Amino acid sequence: MKIHRILTLVCLTLAASVSYAQSATIVVGKKTDGTDLKAQCYTFPQRVETFSMSGKGDYLCVSFRETTKSGKYLKNKGEIGFYDTKSSQLLWKQPINFGRASIACLSEGVLITEIGSKISLLSKETGEKRWEADLFPVYTDDSLGLVLGYNFSASNKLRAVSLKFGNTLWENKIPHQYGWNEVLELEQNKRMIVADELHKLDFMTGELLTFPGKPGAHDTKAALLQGLVAVAGAAVGAAASGGGYYYSYVPIASNTITGLTSNILSQDSLYYWADRQQISCMDTAFNVVWQKEFPDVKASRSQLFVQDGKLFMLNYGYGLREGASRKKYGRPFIACYGLDGEEIFFNQLSVKKDMIEDALRTDNALFMLFDDGLAYQELTDSVVNIVPWDTKQYGKLEAILPTTLYMANKDTTVFQSLAFDGEHCLVYNDQGIIYEVDKDLNIRNTYEREYIYSPSIRLKDYLCIGNRGDYWFIHEMGMPVAHLETNFKKGRVIDNKLLLLNDKNQFLFIDLDEAIK
Repeated sequence: MKIHRILTLVCLTLAASVSYAQSATIVVGKKTDGTDLKAQCYTFPQRVETFSMSGKGDYLCVSFRETTKSGKYLKNKGEIGFYDTKSSQLLWKQPINFGRASIACLSEGVLITEIGSKISLLSKETGEKRWEADLFPVYTDDSLGLVLGYNFSASNKLRAVSLKFGNTLWENKIPHQYGWNEVLELEQNKRMIVADELHKLDFMTGELLTFPGKPGAHDTKAALLQGLVAVAGAAVGAAASGGGYYYSYVPIASNTITGLTSNILSQDSLYYWADRQQISCMDTAFNVVWQKEFPDVKASRSQLFVQDGKLFMLNYGYGLREGASRKKYGRPFIACYGLDGEEIFFNQLSVKKDMIEDALRTDNALFMLFDDGLAYQELTDSVVNIVPWDTKQYGKLEAILPTTLYMANKDTTVFQSLAFDGEHCLVYNDQGIIYEVDKDLNIRNTYEREYIYSPSIRLKDYLCIGNRGDYWFIHEMGMPVAHLETNFKKGRVIDNKLLLLNDKNQFLFIDLDEAIK
């Protein structure tokens, strides 16, 4: 009922702002019975780039942003409109420079993050600036009413600022030369953060527990190359450069390899975590229960999971170059431990420094993908089956598809479900061709890209699936119910309706009950 009320209020809000949005019912597609698929449409006189809602759905912020005459580039200057879905009215509208600031719609108002280290909050009621703070923001929690950030990008002092008043709630030291790799929500206000070490942080009080670790490394090769480039540049003359950079993530030091860490696994009041040197088991107070160093190999990005009372670790053999592109690091391996720390097996998966590009776990096995090979291992067996991949005939492997896809027949009257079932997995190559591979790593089926549709939005038992701008509503079993004849920039499900922002500067509300009649 609450979600339905929010939807009604959103519709009323857009309709009430007649000078900003004109309302009409339009045809947006065809249903499979041949009748029209209709939507309630709200058209704005200005170009709408995107929209966002507060967590509770009580406020809607619309970004109005024009393009250059060619239509290829966005202009930096634009406007934002702030709507109150309770009172069904536009509260305010004001200009903004999107080239220098980003916005977030929150329950307290609009948070403006400017290039550099400055944030401010605009009032919900008037759009006036309520407060301003010097902060390089890295994490916003609307439910707790605070934003976390550093004094500036290179600072190690983490501060919490109240979204309501703009005052500092607490300050603590959390270095971040390797960025933040994970934020895991725990009980009450506590979160687990993998930064330069493992931290348990109370977001409301700043109380901090730290567990030592090494989830990153210095990239000596990159530093050497950078030094050689600098020397070469000095010989031909210096070049001046400048400009601001906006970070939407935690700043990372140069010449580093980040992401050399596992997920944080919580099991029976214990935490399991691996960095590049060792795997650790600790209690909730970060007391060590057991630790194991890795024998003659460095770990990298890895995945921990428990199966049949055993702890497994799949090490991918890569990190991230300064938080971005993949870089080979160490060697891929799979290890198995008893929950008491006893090592059961430790298998290196490549004599070379090949990295695991992707992996998928079944109930009792692992499919693993290299760029030139596939591997399969039963978790009850320490033997790994590795099969080379003919890249000349089948292309370079890119990834495993973990989600269900749909293949259309030639006249799109039927959509066949292509799903990972534990017996087969779907992989795709650098040309977008999808192969179905069995447990013996043989190709069973090949699917061409032009007939493959991927889910974009779920509405209960129904899906909106798309392929290069061609969208359909189908039942999850594959039966089509309607063809959507419009592209959209952004979509959001509210109750039994789909809210779309399309390329024609329109908000569309499509009723699922109407679509499947």
